[in-house]
Amino acid sequence: MSSSRAKTVALIDPLWIGHHPMYFSQFTASFLRNGANVIGLCPAPEAAMTDLRKAIGGEATDIDGRVFFHELPSGKRSFFNGRFEGDPLRTFLRWKTAADHLSDAEALCGMSTDLVYFPYLDSYLRFLPFSGIPQFLLNRPWSGLYLRNHHHGEKPSPIKSLRLLAKGDAILQSDLCPGIGVLDERFIPAMEKLSGKQVIAYPDVTQINLPEHPSPLAVAVKQKAAGRGIIGIIGLERRKGFLTLLRTAELARDRDLPYYFVCAGTIRMQEFSATEREHISALVKKIATGEIDNLHFDPNAGRIPDEADYNSLFSTFDLAWAAYEDFQGSSGTLSKAAAFEIPCIATAGECVGHRVRNYQLGINISEGSADEALTAIPLLLAAIGNDGQALSPDYAAYREHHSQDRLDSILAGLLELV
Repeated sequence: MSSSRAKTVALIDPLWIGHHPMYFSQFTASFLRNGANVIGLCPAPEAAMTDLRKAIGGEATDIDGRVFFHELPSGKRSFFNGRFEGDPLRTFLRWKTAADHLSDAEALCGMSTDLVYFPYLDSYLRFLPFSGIPQFLLNRPWSGLYLRNHHHGEKPSPIKSLRLLAKGDAILQSDLCPGIGVLDERFIPAMEKLSGKQVIAYPDVTQINLPEHPSPLAVAVKQKAAGRGIIGIIGLERRKGFLTLLRTAELARDRDLPYYFVCAGTIRMQEFSATEREHISALVKKIATGEIDNLHFDPNAGRIPDEADYNSLFSTFDLAWAAYEDFQGSSGTLSKAAAFEIPCIATAGECVGHRVRNYQLGINISEGSADEALTAIPLLLAAIGNDGQALSPDYAAYREHHSQDRLDSILAGLLELV
């Protein structure tokens, strides 16, 4: 029996958007496999339990009495640019809210927390560079996964010093923190030097479960594509290159090329300028009238709530769009693509481009270049790289490096430290 059998982990995430629900169930399942009990604090505890049972399948009968999910108020957007990463007041309040709700949850379930884990640590760092905050408010061992750590790659300068202060990374020096994880492994030495703690590269694990039958959306997309190559994106954020994908689809229409573009998931129209919103609205009208027939896009569809349905749609893609813009971190899109062995169109440079090149997962293009994207499509559909040679993607190696087994091993080691 594992020495972590009697340990209890409090998993805390104030966000329930994008991939946050998936990460929440992945970490819960991994801690359970390592013999720990889990107190989960999130904005949607009932949905979290449903997701967990789907994620662990037949193991679900073993979780009774070992998992307790409790509601945590949703995180508020920062005063600065409307992001979720926080500001001096909101970051402080997140620590306090987490501590207060964890105490309530412990009283209700009768478990006592040995380790607090934040699967999105960024929300608990920004603009709060005081290592004593966790002990003052939480007073429990804690760790987490740090996603947006690219500022550590900047050259030393007074501006970098100010940026590090604003990012709140000094909290990592907390005596209660045994170490943290990152998805982007490129800056681990700099982070370890600053924090004095062990920093581990975590796998960007994804769920690959499929429904018993293809989802209605997956069926509809295949029918509408009518044999054309499908290029898809799920989650319509500016940083994901959504507008560039729309421009690529427009170029393909102009040239009467046999491609079908899929834009699915949530869109926040506030991200886009008035001119861009007008253009997006015009596209929607043309799709509705049939004037545009190479693009699936419904801005009112919202988030695909079920991970299996998400995977059902993703698995219809012939090419996955990973051409991020002004984004430096890791992407679960590559994990999905490797799982279903789908080549990617990606942006050169940064973490995503680095991995696509190293594992030969697809073709890298210049940021925001619809022309280069359109040039890449027929090459990738023919399994050819941009050097004209046959593409030899090492999907197996990528799956291994970003596997559930690796995550389980890392979290087992973390539990041994508390």
